[in-house]
Amino acid sequence: MRLAGVLSLTGSVGISLWIVAAAAERPSFLSGPARLSGFAGWVVGPFAHRLPGLTSDASTLQRDFVVALAGLFICWVVAFACVRSLHVAWLAGTLVTLGVIYALGPPLSLTDVFNYIHYGRMGAVHGLNPYIDLPVRAAHDPSYAVSNWHHLLSPYGPLFTLLTYPVALLPLHTAYWVWKGIVLVSSLGVLALVWWIAVRSGRSPQRALAFAGLNPLVLVYGLGGAHNDPLMLLAVLGAVALALGPADATTARGVRATSLGAGAAAVAGGALKLSMGVLAPLIVLGARRRSWAVAGAVAAGAAALAVIQLVFGGHAPAVAAQERLVTPLSIPQVAGELAGAGGMTATIRTICHLVLAATIAGACVAVALERRRMIGACGLVMLVAVLTLGWTMPWYVWWVLPFAALARTRWLAGACIVLTVWLALGAIPQMPTLIHGAGYFPTRSPVGKLNHAYTERLLR
Repeated sequence: MRLAGVLSLTGSVGISLWIVAAAAERPSFLSGPARLSGFAGWVVGPFAHRLPGLTSDASTLQRDFVVALAGLFICWVVAFACVRSLHVAWLAGTLVTLGVIYALGPPLSLTDVFNYIHYGRMGAVHGLNPYIDLPVRAAHDPSYAVSNWHHLLSPYGPLFTLLTYPVALLPLHTAYWVWKGIVLVSSLGVLALVWWIAVRSGRSPQRALAFAGLNPLVLVYGLGGAHNDPLMLLAVLGAVALALGPADATTARGVRATSLGAGAAAVAGGALKLSMGVLAPLIVLGARRRSWAVAGAVAAGAAALAVIQLVFGGHAPAVAAQERLVTPLSIPQVAGELAGAGGMTATIRTICHLVLAATIAGACVAVALERRRMIGACGLVMLVAVLTLGWTMPWYVWWVLPFAALARTRWLAGACIVLTVWLALGAIPQMPTLIHGAGYFPTRSPVGKLNHAYTERLLR
């Protein structure tokens, strides 16, 4: 068991080094931003041109990447099963090493890191409001050339958008690396909270860390893409930790303070990225002093509304516009196809909203009756949130992983493994060929054509 655990950790590091070095060797599908920048050294990073023997055949590189992703998946599952026999310091060292590897490489796959910076520069540098002004209005900014979604108003939470303003004031290349540092520190903070909550809850910290930190989609697409998800997870997991409180917290003042902080942090997570806002009622109900948690949530909500009013002129994130986006293998899209609707329609979107609302309501009842169900209930709600989205990205499994790693119910971990496979299928470069070979053409139906045209209009 120990040998298998060591090999899985070593394999994760070795495969990650190859992926990052391959992305930094020459322009390819592995890094859209590096290609858009003309493979500029400040985007590619210190791994540039370290793999001269890399194949120049696009199909072979795509195949090799999928093999590497599968290898990371195997290492993740083996580590989860065997890592309890390893010292937690070995695992922690591996996770830090992996974080640094992906932080030093070029942005993998998508341009989101530069979208964040561009929205921030719109407000901080050009005096525009990213909630009412399209990114194309700042087309003269240097970040525009390495971003996309040029006709999509910012869907990001007001707290996150406000936090990007000081970063955006820096020169573009500096802002880029500062942001990558923020993502690295935030992701390590998330893992530190997973470790603390696991110990506090009587769970194996090694297994929790391995499950939450070694997932291939989190590594390659989450950390590799420098996405903002660890910031919101840091807030929400901080809220969970405060709701649980230290095991020796016996003073009434201490319990009130932690409950107050739990409510405030839960709402702050939603103000960073609205997807996390659905967990606020569960965390409030799971707090040791619910009335104080409500007070904290109300105070944080008032602060978020003040930011919206004072900084953004009363305009909210464009969540509704983003929600209309559809990916080929999202569950609502596939369900719409199987139902004969041709894809995700407005009716299917409404049904998904109702399913998520019912799940939240049921989870709230469960936590209200028994506080110790809070972590598992959060995991269930986030799982359903991902499954009911029309626009699903591979790193969205990150939303569920920490809760699945810490929950007492094993089925949630199994669901994460299945979800990882499904999201990976939707992200690999061979996906269009695979689905077309199976007779699935999501953009040929009238609904599919409309959804595709909508996406293209926002991207141009």
